[in-house]
Amino acid sequence: MDRLFQFFLLMFLLCSLSGCVFKDTGVRSRLEQGATSPVIIPDTMDQPVFVDLMPIPVIEIDRTSIDYKVGPPESLSTTFTVDKVVIKRLGEQRWIFLDVPPRSVWPHVVRFCEENNLVIESANPASGVIETKLLTSNKGQGKTIFESIKVGAPVSNSKQQQHKLRLLIEPGVRSGSTEVFITHRLVGVGTISEQIDWGEVSDDIELESSILKDLAYNLGDHVTNEQTISLIASSIEDSRTKLVWDQEYPVLTYRLDFNRAWATVSAAIENAKIQVEDLNRSESYFYVYYTEDHEAKSGFLGELLMRNKEAAEESNLFQLRLVTIGDEVHVSVYDTKSRLAEAQISQKLLKVIKKYSS
Repeated sequence: MDRLFQFFLLMFLLCSLSGCVFKDTGVRSRLEQGATSPVIIPDTMDQPVFVDLMPIPVIEIDRTSIDYKVGPPESLSTTFTVDKVVIKRLGEQRWIFLDVPPRSVWPHVVRFCEENNLVIESANPASGVIETKLLTSNKGQGKTIFESIKVGAPVSNSKQQQHKLRLLIEPGVRSGSTEVFITHRLVGVGTISEQIDWGEVSDDIELESSILKDLAYNLGDHVTNEQTISLIASSIEDSRTKLVWDQEYPVLTYRLDFNRAWATVSAAIENAKIQVEDLNRSESYFYVYYTEDHEAKSGFLGELLMRNKEAAEESNLFQLRLVTIGDEVHVSVYDTKSRLAEAQISQKLLKVIKKYSS
C-alpha cells in the first residue's frame, strides 16, 4: 500500500513539473519573442499621452574604430570637498547643487511639491521634468505669494494671480551629482499649458528664489537622512561631462551653454592648481602649464615651485580651446603651434579638468 501511494505521488509530481516546463502560455511566448505589438486605442475612445518611464537608451557605436579597450571606471573625487547642498548662481540663473545622484533626489522633490500644495500636473522621471497645475495666490512679494500658495487660502478676484512652475532635475557636471532648476511663469486667464514658453529666466525672480531656498533647506534635511531612490528616475544621465575620443584625440564635452562651460573650466583649473599663462574669453581659450606628474606636485611645495613662471618650460605650455557644437561645448588640447597635442598628455590634462569640474 505504501509503495502504491509513493507511485501515485511520484506520477503526480512528474505531471505537475511537465505542465510547468512544457505548457506554452501567452506570457512565455511574449518572453521568447522579446517584444509585443503596440496597443492601438480606437478613435472612439480617449487617447491619453503615455510616457515611457524606463526607456531603453540608444547606444551609439563607432564602427570606424577597430580596437577598443575598456578601462576601469573613474573614481569619484575625494581630493576636495563641496557642500552637500548649495545654491549656485551664474548671471540671472540660479540652481541647487547636490552631491547625490538624480535618482536619490527625484522622490524628495516630488514629496516637497506635495507638502507645499504645488499640485503636480505632469511628471516625467526619464527627462527629469515636473510641471505644476495652475497655482492661485494673492498678489504680493515672492515670499508672500509662496505662503499664499502653500496655505491655499481663498482669494478675491481683484487680487488673484495664477502661476505655473516647472522643475528640472538634471545630472550635475560632476559624476554622481544633481542640479535642480525652477522656472516660474505668470499665467493669464485662459492660457493653455502647451502655449507657455519655458525660457531660462522666471517671470518672478523673488518667487523663484523663495521656492528655491525652501527646497534647498528641505533637501538638505531629508536627502542625507532618508536614503530613498527612484528606479524610474535612474535613466537620467549620471553626468553632463564626458571624455570621448574624436578619431585619435580625446575631447572633453560639456552639455552646457558656453557661459556655464567657460565658468566651469575656469573653476576647475583653479581648483586643480594648474598655472594659467594667459586666457581670452572672446577667443575661447586658456594657456596653461601642465606636466604628467602634476597630481604628484599639487602639494604645498609643488605649488610654490610652479608659481615661478621662469622655471616653467615652454614644452609644458598647452592651449585649452573651447568650441560650441550644437548644444555642447567641446574642450580640446593644443600645443603652442596650434596643433593637437599628443593624445596621452591631452587625455591626462582633460581628466584633471573633468575631475575638478562641478
